Amino acid sequence: MRNQGKIPLLLLFILFLAFIFNSTYTYAKGTSDLRVDFNVTPSQEVIVKPVDGNAKASLDFHINPIGEVKETNRPPIDVVFVFDKSGSMNSTRDKMQNAKDGLTNAVQFFEKNKQSNDRFSLITFSSDIETILPLSNDLDAIKTSMLHTTAYGGTNYTDPLRAAKNMLKDSKNEKYIVFLTDGQPMIATSIEKVGYKDCKNKSCNKYEFIEEEQLVKFDYQDRYNYYYDKWLHRIASIENRDVNYLYVNDFSINGKSMNSGWYIMDELEKYSQYVQALIKQKGLEVSKEIYNDKITMHTLGYGEGDLDDRYLEMLAQQTSGSFIKASEGSVSDAFEKLANKLNSVKLDGEIVVQLPENVTVDQNQYKVMNNKVYLPFSTVYEVGQGVPTPITVSLPVEFSNKGSYTFKDLKVQYKTAEETEWRSSDKKSVTIEVKDDAPASVTGRVDLNKINQDLFNLIVEDGKETNTFTGQFKLEFGGLVNPKAKGDLSEITIYQPLPEGISVKESPDVTIQNINGQQVAIIKVKQKMSFENGAFTKPALEIPVTMNAVWAINNVKMPQAKVYYIDSRYGNKVSSNLSPNNNEISAKVRTRQLQNGREFAFDGYSNGTIKKVKIQGQTESVVATLEAGVDSRYPIMPVKSLESEPTQLTVTYKNGATAVLPFVPELIVKDPLTENILDDGSSVSNEVEFYLSNGIPGGNVSYHYQLLNEEETNGEWTEIELEDTKIIDRFGKNEIRVKAVGGFAIEDYIIESTIWIESDELIRVPSLIELYVGETQSFNIDIFPFGKPNNNYNVRVLQGDDGMINSSYSQVNSTKENRMTGLSPGEDLVEVETKNGKYKKMIRVIVKSRIVNLESMDFTKSKYTLLLEGNALDIHSHLVFNPENATNKNIENVVDTGNDVVDIVQENGVWKVIPKNTGVTTITVTSEEDPDIKAIAIFEVVAGEDETENPETGDGDIDGRW
Repeated sequence: MRNQGKIPLLLLFILFLAFIFNSTYTYAKGTSDLRVDFNVTPSQEVIVKPVDGNAKASLDFHINPIGEVKETNRPPIDVVFVFDKSGSMNSTRDKMQNAKDGLTNAVQFFEKNKQSNDRFSLITFSSDIETILPLSNDLDAIKTSMLHTTAYGGTNYTDPLRAAKNMLKDSKNEKYIVFLTDGQPMIATSIEKVGYKDCKNKSCNKYEFIEEEQLVKFDYQDRYNYYYDKWLHRIASIENRDVNYLYVNDFSINGKSMNSGWYIMDELEKYSQYVQALIKQKGLEVSKEIYNDKITMHTLGYGEGDLDDRYLEMLAQQTSGSFIKASEGSVSDAFEKLANKLNSVKLDGEIVVQLPENVTVDQNQYKVMNNKVYLPFSTVYEVGQGVPTPITVSLPVEFSNKGSYTFKDLKVQYKTAEETEWRSSDKKSVTIEVKDDAPASVTGRVDLNKINQDLFNLIVEDGKETNTFTGQFKLEFGGLVNPKAKGDLSEITIYQPLPEGISVKESPDVTIQNINGQQVAIIKVKQKMSFENGAFTKPALEIPVTMNAVWAINNVKMPQAKVYYIDSRYGNKVSSNLSPNNNEISAKVRTRQLQNGREFAFDGYSNGTIKKVKIQGQTESVVATLEAGVDSRYPIMPVKSLESEPTQLTVTYKNGATAVLPFVPELIVKDPLTENILDDGSSVSNEVEFYLSNGIPGGNVSYHYQLLNEEETNGEWTEIELEDTKIIDRFGKNEIRVKAVGGFAIEDYIIESTIWIESDELIRVPSLIELYVGETQSFNIDIFPFGKPNNNYNVRVLQGDDGMINSSYSQVNSTKENRMTGLSPGEDLVEVETKNGKYKKMIRVIVKSRIVNLESMDFTKSKYTLLLEGNALDIHSHLVFNPENATNKNIENVVDTGNDVVDIVQENGVWKVIPKNTGVTTITVTSEEDPDIKAIAIFEVVAGEDETENPETGDGDIDGRW
């Protein structure tokens, strides 16, 4: 029984493994092609070791992402928003509110894009932590907290960042911190190695030095001294006031260094720069802890106040995050940009550097284990944004001895969120020579500074300089170890590769060249940099260059620049790398238009997305978005320019292709019989069809139409779907009016088209109606549109030639049946006319009497011959009546000449002639209708026994017999 019980468990285990494997495969689909490659160069191949110090250089790693993401497939995320609410947030009127609005916009972004397993939290801080909300999928608590957040207090980075780290460290989701601040840190807390004297007597000349780890607070603005008119600093143990010694490890930050050793706290408090350096060092230590817990932190420097941008950039880079500098007007855009990053697929990586002997790095800034340095980086694959921009990561290294140093087995390892094991690149190596003397060194960096717009929010717009920024090339000259060195550096030229979408303002000293398919800005320095007695006359030089975005770009980083020069002592051209700038540059293309007196902007982005933005003073709000790629007309491709016309927007893409985005729907009016498209003002004689094509992008768009004619001059607006065909079936002038609401539609913009339906055949009636007096006949009146109920006409009876009205018209209300009734014999005209009086038809109506008057009558022959012995002759059957259908054919009387030849009798209403004697007589028949109407014939009676009776007639007439 036990063995049988194991089989189902084994099956369940196998099925579980299969489920896990299949789930992982499905989840990873779409990201398996994401990878990176790299190359590495030394900042200088040959450097000089000073007599009393280390030689310094850097290894510059160029990370090239590969692959792209075309649809969202990110893992679940945990996000902690850390929000600075210190007193400086009230330094301008709207500063605090703009920041709160920006965070709220980010929350609303995630409300639309969150997954079921996503979680979010908020920590607000000033001198201390003010608010901590637990991680939750419900974002309402964050929005509510923002409503009640006010600004006061100092600025403490370490406590809120440490709290966010502790909240996230055990999570299985992708973990992020979004840190917003408007000032430098003024307070820090940290567990530190401290000491104090445990006195053994009153004079304390005998004591024991006690070392402990305690929580220490560093406060740059502990209290204000009015006598000295300055803030007094404080470094103190929170747990023990007797503590007066602090142990500090080696560190260097912002040009301030401290060596390892014990320091008296009271003495340190006197030096502002060292107190602030310690506070910032504590923040760096927390950021390293954040990275060790696999958390990525993005920092957002806000406003134009007392910010240390390079420090915030360093905090972010230590966790493979990014830094964004935002002004008050662009903080919402900055939050949205960060939200898009968090909503994307991320490839995490580390550069692994094995340090040769006698080579060191700053272990306070970099993670070092077993003499290997691990430099973090990450690359974000945003949907539809193509391949991410390359990354340059520099590792400063120091050499304690001269020699040739080869860094072997350099590699990059990386993985996506669903991968548990690192993938590795091919290994590479690089060599740096450290010598007693060499050409002078040129080091430095490139600072990118805003002019009118923040770097992440440049705007390419005709007539404005909102797409420009400054590249400040800061060169530092050194590397002279010989105190007698004399000469100069000449032909100093900076080669700055330009990413796609970035250009520079050319001048005689600044040109653009294409080098191996790469656009490169060539910046020539005219002056020579002289040196004498082992020192440069001018040790530094700044060269400003105006740069600009030329089309829509996203998160572009400036490639590492290289400087070339000739040291006059050596004569050959040498080069060195400048420290890379990690600012991300983004730009959108903008055009503007007034619609009904209101200003709108249209923005085009690097993924082809188009947005319609309502502008009210300094406030901008997006009212419609066209996502690229949803419609084949609008590709996923950077937008190069936008041109607005009254009813449409022309989009030009980076490759020169164009697309038209309509603001109004296209109205198509068509003749269904000929299939011809009808122009405005066209005239036809049949029904007309119309429909809307080429809808308006932007979502939530509805379409409405209105039909106006002589009958309806104020018709209602009716909703209509695209391609839904409608019929116009009213004659005369028809005005079609169409409008759209929502999306990119122009509000209250009406498209009109007038179509005339007119013809002589728009009324169908019988041409003739005949009826008798007293008779009623129904007849059809069919007014266009034919075959449909229509009462759009009037009927009038007109007198005919006899000057009399002989008929009447009526209509049955319930059935709309048309009727004519005969009143008297005669002829009328009936007029059927449309109610607008433009079209009419006439009907001829003849009214007949049912009595037909006898006009004449006659015998069929003028003479009849009768046998004396023959049969009687029926007079009526031998009469012809005119007209034949005369109503009254009765005989009033019959008479003869009275010579006794025949007898005339009436039997049962029938008049007969009976032969009586031979001879000839004349018989006259008188009509009952009119005594003046008579028929006269001669009758002869003859004797003839041999004659036989006419077998065909059977009467007494023998004429025509054999």
